[in-house]
Amino acid sequence: MFTAWFPSAEGKDVFTAKTDSGYVGCVRTNECLVMTVDFFEKPLAAANAARKLKKQINTNSSLTTVQQETKKQIKFKQKAKTPLKLTGRLYTTEQAEAMPLLRFQEVWVITHGDEFVSDCLNVEKKRLVSFTKDREKAKRFKDHEDAKRVMRTLKSVVGPGFDLLRYFIRVD
Repeated sequence: MFTAWFPSAEGKDVFTAKTDSGYVGCVRTNECLVMTVDFFEKPLAAANAARKLKKQINTNSSLTTVQQETKKQIKFKQKAKTPLKLTGRLYTTEQAEAMPLLRFQEVWVITHGDEFVSDCLNVEKKRLVSFTKDREKAKRFKDHEDAKRVMRTLKSVVGPGFDLLRYFIRVD
């Protein structure tokens, strides 16, 4: 399943859209809406790719030639987000503040009652959600928005009781 959020970009022919996998560049033409094949972490990179795509469309003067070229070039080289490794201890805010000489990175974990979500929405294992009592084995999210999106999905599918907690991991 592919989910994309298109902003209301009336009057704009080049814009970006946020997807589950990152940002894509979009070009609105008279005939259709063309999106870049690659996913980007930053909206600026997606906008630059969309501008390049618009130049290709304008120089080829026909959308069918662009479609033929992109069919040849389609390689879903989606840049995978590097998942956080389960190495390293999770520290609370108070513990991190007690060690001012060390550097920490903020991570988010999803809880359900007194348990932590260790795996969720796993397509390969066909697993909706699995829990653990051990805080160190909890699935970690770098981005609050990603964690919140997954939590909302779990709330709507599994049921209420899910919550987000902020922890810190030590960065060397």
